[in-house]
Order: sequence, then C-alpha cells, then structure tokens
Amino acid sequence: MLITPEISTLSYKKQLAKRFDRASLSYDAYADFQKIVLERLVAMLPVEDAEVVLDLGSGTGQALVALSEQLTPACMIALDLSPQMLAVASKRFPELKNVHFVCADAEQLPIQDVSCDLVFSSLAIQWCLNPLGLFKELYRVTKPGGYVVFSTLSKGSMPEISQAWRGLDDAEHVHQYMSPEALMDCIKESGLNLFSFLLSDIPMWFVTPEDAIYSLKKVGASLIASEGEKPISPSKWKAFLNEYEKQRVELGIPLSYQVSFVVVQRPFSIQE
Repeated sequence: MLITPEISTLSYKKQLAKRFDRASLSYDAYADFQKIVLERLVAMLPVEDAEVVLDLGSGTGQALVALSEQLTPACMIALDLSPQMLAVASKRFPELKNVHFVCADAEQLPIQDVSCDLVFSSLAIQWCLNPLGLFKELYRVTKPGGYVVFSTLSKGSMPEISQAWRGLDDAEHVHQYMSPEALMDCIKESGLNLFSFLLSDIPMWFVTPEDAIYSLKKVGASLIASEGEKPISPSKWKAFLNEYEKQRVELGIPLSYQVSFVVVQRPFSIQE
C-alpha cells in the first residue's frame, strides 16, 4: 500500500475499505503469510484468560477461534473497517455467540474507556495514518494492567518489489512502513509499557511474479495510488514483471517481510 501526502484521510479510508471489501471472498485462500504471522502472534499471548477482548482489524475472523479458545472471554469484539470482511467472519463462525462484529475505524474506536482486558491485532495497524494517535486510543480503551498484542509490517518489507520498480522509474511504489525505532517511540509516548518485542524476517516464495503480486492483491493489500495518479500501463506492468523475474532463485520468486511482534501493557498506575 502506498500512502502519500496528497491523499486525504477520508479518501484513503474509503479506498482502504473498498480494497478489503473486494478481497473479502478471496482473502482466506491467499492469506498464507497472514496465517504464519497470526500463529506466531497467538503464541505470544501473555495471559490465559481475558474477560473482554478486542480483535482490531479482525478481517475474516481468522483469530477469533484461537482467541476464544485460549482466553475464554465473556465478550469479544471483532472490529474492522470493511463491512464485507465482517460479513464473511460472521457467517464463518456462527457458533461464537459471544462475538460482536463492529464496523469502525481503529483510529476512532467506538469503545468506552478502560473496557478491554486485551487488544489483539495482527497485520492491521500498518494501515493507520496516525500511529501515535492509534496507540493513544489503544491506551484509552485498555484496562490498567491490560495488554495490547499486535503484529505489524516494518521498514524493509517487500524489498523485491522496490528493486523491480527501480529498474523502471524513480517513483515510490511500496509504502514505507515504520521502523522498529519509530514504533517504539510511539508506544513510549502513548503511555504504554513494552512487555516483549521481536522483529522477524519472513520470506515467502512463489512460482511466478504474478503469483507474488496476487498474494497481495487478493488479501486487499495492493497499492492505493495518490489522487490524480494515472494507472500503470500494460506495457509498464509487463516490464515490471520482467524485472521481478530477474530475482528468481532456486526456491522461486521471493517476497519477504519484516514483521514486528509486540506485546505492550497499560500501566496499573501513572507511577509505573
């Protein structure tokens, strides 16, 4: 995803919701990378029970069963910007009676102060425009002593795509994700305390460059262009794929991610 200064907040959020709406029916079939990250993040849960759990950026609900089984919450909120993603999730898990599906913006949570024992979010917060504002929101809704457990893409993700485009033009085609250092600064400034952190390089391999790009497009993570930008011509797209093909190795076409796995805690008191 490409976020540029020219794109307004409202326009960006509308485009983002539409992207994930369109990907709602194909998401689960193409979400191999997302499933790997989710499994690792679930393994980092710092508690064995939580009364109220918020799954932020719930998507098609891939985390809901694991959160329900491991934390046995009395109430679970599945929140996402995409109504179609939530529709898929609600149909997928009718047996989860304690889940409330909420279509809302993560940066403006319709949730009362100090109401969540644990906030869980896998590969969602990188789509937010104001990271510090987001973490302040998460601080607000989390109970003292409660946790925020999340994964997010970090700086250096998808270098293969950037490298392929550099053979064609000087434009920026891949969103510049936050560095771990900037992420830690936002967490600290929000008032949350770092509990654990892991930065992991996760490579994925594909048969063709087209397959690598589809792995992004089919989960809603394709580029969002700035307003007024012309679509890429077929000839330029073919040239990009040819450049990407040059990176083929024995395992196939690479597409790698830098993923931050983070657990933070709201202090029990201001003094902590």
